[in-house]
Amino acid sequence: MAKTSLRKVQADRPGHYVGETVNQVRHGQGKYVFNNTFFAYEGDWLEGVKHGKGKLSMRDGGYYQGDFVNGEITGKGERLWSNGNVYVGEFENGELNGSGQMKYADSRRYTGQWCDNKYEGKGTLHSGEGNIYTGHFHLHKRHGDGEQVWSDGRRYEGGWVASKPHGHGTMKYADGSEYEGQYYHGQRQGQGTYTHISGISYSGLWIQNEIPPEEFASGMAFVGSTEIEISQGESFSIELAVLHPSGNVMEGDTGRMLEAQVGLLSVPKGDKSCKIKNEDIGGTTFKTPFGEVKETNIAEVTRNPRLGEYEEMSEKNESPETVSDEKDRGASRAGYDYITLPTPAPTSPIHRTHCGHASWVNVCIPGHDMIEQTLESEDDESDLVEEAKPKAKKKGKNSPATTRKERSATPDDREKWKKEGPRAERDKDLLKYAAPGTYVIKISDVTDPKFFDSNLEPIYMKLNILKIKKSSNKYLLPKSPVSSRKAG
Repeated sequence: MAKTSLRKVQADRPGHYVGETVNQVRHGQGKYVFNNTFFAYEGDWLEGVKHGKGKLSMRDGGYYQGDFVNGEITGKGERLWSNGNVYVGEFENGELNGSGQMKYADSRRYTGQWCDNKYEGKGTLHSGEGNIYTGHFHLHKRHGDGEQVWSDGRRYEGGWVASKPHGHGTMKYADGSEYEGQYYHGQRQGQGTYTHISGISYSGLWIQNEIPPEEFASGMAFVGSTEIEISQGESFSIELAVLHPSGNVMEGDTGRMLEAQVGLLSVPKGDKSCKIKNEDIGGTTFKTPFGEVKETNIAEVTRNPRLGEYEEMSEKNESPETVSDEKDRGASRAGYDYITLPTPAPTSPIHRTHCGHASWVNVCIPGHDMIEQTLESEDDESDLVEEAKPKAKKKGKNSPATTRKERSATPDDREKWKKEGPRAERDKDLLKYAAPGTYVIKISDVTDPKFFDSNLEPIYMKLNILKIKKSSNKYLLPKSPVSSRKAG
């Protein structure tokens, strides 16, 4: 067996070694300056090769410090480049392989898996601008499933190919909008659903990052007539649809904000009990295809159960005037009860679309101060008439007709009846509702922020509110069931 010995050899020029040797072979601790003088190694040696812990220095200021195996940089260590980049992690034969972290001089940072000096496998990349990607890499690019968070607030999670979103993914934008669907090399392409911050959502085809023009809503239209006619005190409903350029309903349109505005256009001609006030009462106006209108409000009403009773009776063609019980007539002034109309309650004029539709159900226009109304209408004393006896059936062709006897009414009776009777109660109560006239309803797209920088054009309809004649029995009901009592 050869004899081994340790001795220290000193050298101060390239190609010479300073350190421990065995049989004149570098072995143990030592420093070696390579012939080209660019590299110098100081650390462990084993039988003439770098092995164990050591530091390989470069003349440009860079270095590697860590594990060496059989002369190669293999294992864990730290590598500094002259440009300021620093890597701490695993090496294999001098290459970045395994797990490690690279801190770049420009503030970028990558932590994760490496293969032949490239990102490969799972890792996290911090860009110098504050963007962060966590996910899979291949050949130094984002590839596979991953999540990217941008400094401007955007967040994407899904598939990647060559550092671009590709396949299925979800993008959440800084303003709160969101897209979920297909991507192709970084662009929204294929089927996807976009939910705008305003609440509008679109589901359908995307081409080169955009919704095809033919897939945008082209406008709105009322479902049914564009002119409504109701009596004062009645409620009404509005329904509309958002239309596709083909004319079909845009069933994918959901969340669009639509506002209902109402304005007074005119009052009934020749009606002296209603007139538009001449003085300036303030408020706003808006233009319509029918002319400029003065804006008022829209309200909702709750149906009165007895109102339904009246309508049901009307459908059966039963008239309240058939009451003939004299006691009930005396107790309730001709036997009628007034149905108290529901008081209009404020409601939001803004409704959102759902599956391409929007509606305002059971709404009304409440009373306003733009019209001056008087309760004086045509005099009617029919309620002061009482039957003396029921009508007799005719017995033959020439038999006498049925007769009625009118009870004479004093002036005080008439005055009190005009002020306190059920019709008078009704007329006062009707002031809670808009006066008779022609109104214009305007529906506007007020989506904010605008959906892809545009809103739909407004649409208009007319609402004619008819006056209730004082002699009308509308909203009046018999106080007791209809009976026929013969005079004794």
